[in-house]
Amino acid sequence: MDQMQTLGIALGLGVLGILLLIIFIKSNMVLCQPNELVVIAGRQRKQKDGTVRGYRTIRGGRGFKWPLVESIARLPLTTHPTQIELTNAMCRGMIPVSVEARANVKLAGRPEDGLEAAIERFLNKGPDAVTKTAQQTLEGALRGVIATVSPEEVNTRRLELAEQAASRAREDLQRLGIVLDFFVITDVSDTHGYLEAIGRRANATVKRDALIAEATAEADAIKVSAEQKRLGREAQIAAERKVTSLENDLAVHQAELASTTNQAEQRSKVAGDIARVEEEIELESRRVTLSEKREEANTVIPAHAERQATELRAKGQAARITEDGRATAKAIELMREQWQDGQTQDLFLIQLLPTLLDKVTSVVADNLRIDKLTILDGGGAEGIPGYVKNLTNSAVVMLEQLKNATGIDLEKLAERAQKPSGSIPKELG
Repeated sequence: MDQMQTLGIALGLGVLGILLLIIFIKSNMVLCQPNELVVIAGRQRKQKDGTVRGYRTIRGGRGFKWPLVESIARLPLTTHPTQIELTNAMCRGMIPVSVEARANVKLAGRPEDGLEAAIERFLNKGPDAVTKTAQQTLEGALRGVIATVSPEEVNTRRLELAEQAASRAREDLQRLGIVLDFFVITDVSDTHGYLEAIGRRANATVKRDALIAEATAEADAIKVSAEQKRLGREAQIAAERKVTSLENDLAVHQAELASTTNQAEQRSKVAGDIARVEEEIELESRRVTLSEKREEANTVIPAHAERQATELRAKGQAARITEDGRATAKAIELMREQWQDGQTQDLFLIQLLPTLLDKVTSVVADNLRIDKLTILDGGGAEGIPGYVKNLTNSAVVMLEQLKNATGIDLEKLAERAQKPSGSIPKELG
């Protein structure tokens, strides 16, 4: 139980220490906004150049200060509008004028702009101190610039004078730690009416010059108008002369063109007649030539072609007849030689046997037509067998008739064909 109490106390003390550390860090953490500068003073710090300074700065960020040892101060870097009103500012010639100007200033935020001077002079001071210091510095620079020019130049050269005054005041303000953003002169006036008198005189001068210029311009216009009328009349006369001369030249040229045109027309007419006659002669000659060629194409060429074709056909028929005769004679000569040899007579007759039978039967078939055949069988062998027997007898009778008519004995030829192959001549085998 004692260990648990000890552990709880230790955990409680640890948590309390962490909370105290967080509170310590939060209370001593310094946050710096982008538009301000935080100065932490209280400790000596050695700079890079070897000098010792008792403060450090933070611009836009955060830092840590040691309690009881360091303190913080904030320096705003925002813009301070400044209104400048000069009265009785003496110009060149000791003429007083009143000038109103406007400027924007702010404290320096970088060392090169005078940061240390701004910290030394304006730390823990309000914005009125910055505005008043800048206003006094700008008024002195503006009075010095105005003293070198006349009132007219002050009014007409506002931008140039404002730039000169800003250039003079910018160095002084940098030494004070102030940055000048812009400076402009807004108004110039005087209480003695000097500028008004200058304006009236200038207006009178302008009006006088305008009247003189108007009269001079009118006189010059009259002179120029008269001169232009004279020059215009001379130009008109010269133009009329030139027009008359050109019209005369045009008439002569037209007459020459007309004569040339008539001659050209006559020559072209004669040339046209000659060309037309020549074309007619050429056309008639071509027509005659065309008729001759047409007659030749219609009569001579077909007759010539027909004659050549007839000759070729006659030659072809004669050649065929000649060749057929030669082939027939050659075949007959070969058949005669084979027949005289006696060894191929039977073979020739056997080869002719189907043809002879076909011829014999065709004679009967051509002359005897039977549409319908009816066989009456009375029993025995008189029906179909009798009919077949009659057909066989008819074939035998036909063979006998062939033998009597031609001398060819088909039965003997058949018997020879049934003999052994050795009895047939070898050259026919």
